[in-house]
Amino acid sequence: MATPVLDLSRSFTRLGHGTATGIDRVERAYLEEVIRRGGWGIIRTPRGFLLFEPDRLGRLPEYFDREDLDGADQASTIRAIASLRMPSLSIRKFMWRMPNGLAYLNVGHTNLNPQTMRAMMEMPDHSKVVMIHDTIPIDFPEFQTEASRAKFVERLTTVINFANHIVVPSDDVRERVEQRMIGTGHRVPVVVSPLGVDIGAPPIDREVSEKPYFVAIGTIEPRKNHALLLDIWERMHRKMDEARIPELRIIGARGWKNEELFHRLDTSPMMGRTVFELGPLPDREMKRHLTGATALLFPSLAEGYGLPPFEAATLGVPTIAAPLRTTEIHLGDMAIYADTSDMYAWFRAIRELASEDLAERSRRHAALRAYRLPTWEKHFDRVFGLI
Repeated sequence: MATPVLDLSRSFTRLGHGTATGIDRVERAYLEEVIRRGGWGIIRTPRGFLLFEPDRLGRLPEYFDREDLDGADQASTIRAIASLRMPSLSIRKFMWRMPNGLAYLNVGHTNLNPQTMRAMMEMPDHSKVVMIHDTIPIDFPEFQTEASRAKFVERLTTVINFANHIVVPSDDVRERVEQRMIGTGHRVPVVVSPLGVDIGAPPIDREVSEKPYFVAIGTIEPRKNHALLLDIWERMHRKMDEARIPELRIIGARGWKNEELFHRLDTSPMMGRTVFELGPLPDREMKRHLTGATALLFPSLAEGYGLPPFEAATLGVPTIAAPLRTTEIHLGDMAIYADTSDMYAWFRAIRELASEDLAERSRRHAALRAYRLPTWEKHFDRVFGLI
C-alpha cells in the first residue's frame, strides 16, 4: 500500500477556536489512523509548509489537545516539532523529502489548491484522495456568504480537476458531486464511505439538572435552524406555566448571516430562564451536557452527514430530528422525526419526552446504546483500500 500523507492544515487553522466541528472530528480520526499506519503529515500555514515524518506525526495529538496554551502558543510548538519547514514557494523541494508511492489525503476542505495538487503529481506513483463532506455552499447559497460560496466552488473545481478519488459520507453527497462534474471533462470516481461514530465513553460527571433539558449542538447559522427552537420555546411560554417548561441549552459558536436570531438571543426574556446560550464548549463539557440531556434537538435544514444525532445515540441520548436522508438511513426508527415546517409536531415530541417516565427513558437509553452505527474501522477499510 502507498504511504499515506495526511493534510492537517484545517486542524492547524482551528487552534484556539474551542469546540471541534464535525469536519474537525473527522480530520482528528484520520490523524489517529495515519499515525497507526506509519504515515506522514503536512500542514500549510501562513508562513509556509510543515512536514511531519512518522515519529513527529505521532506527537501531534498531544499538542493539538494542549489546554494550557493558547492558539498562538500551540501553533509555535507545532512548528517547532516539524521535521521540516519550508516557504510555500519551495513546495516542490518539500515534496521530494517524502517517500515515493505516497497517497495524499485531504479530509478537511482546506489547502485544496492547484499549487499543492500539481506538486503532488510530480511524485512517483502518487495518488490524491480528497473527502468532500457536502456541497451545501452550492446547493443552498442562502445559508452561506458569497465569499464562502466562491471559495468552495474554487476548491471543488480543484478537486474535480486533480483528485484520483473523491470520498463522500453519503449517497446524497455522491449524487451532488457527480452532478457538478457534468460538462467539466473530468469523471473522478466518487466513493461513498459513511463516517465512523466514536465520541468516547460517557463522562463520569454528567450534568445534573432539576428540570428536563434539551440540547442543540452546532454553529449558530441559518442552516441549523435554531429559529425553530426559539419559536417553540416562545410557544411554551405562552401555553405553559414556566415551572413546567424544560430548558433549552444551545451549544456552539455564533456563525454568519443570522443577525435576527442573534438579536433574539440577546434580548429575549426567555434567556437565562428557560433558554441558555452556552457558546462553544470543549468536548469534555459538551459531553457532560449531552449525556444528561433528555434529548438532542436537530432541526437542521441540510447536512452532508450530520454527526450529532449519531454521537448522541452512542451516549444513549435520543434525538428529535428533521427527516434528513442520512439520519433516516443510519439511525432508522431510533430517532424521532418531525418536519421542520410543523412546529406543533416538534412541540409535541419535546413535551412527550420531557414527561417520559423513568422506565421508558431507561429502555430507550439501553436500546440506543446497543444500536449499531457506522464504524471508523469500516470507513478506513474502504478508504485505505483505494490507495
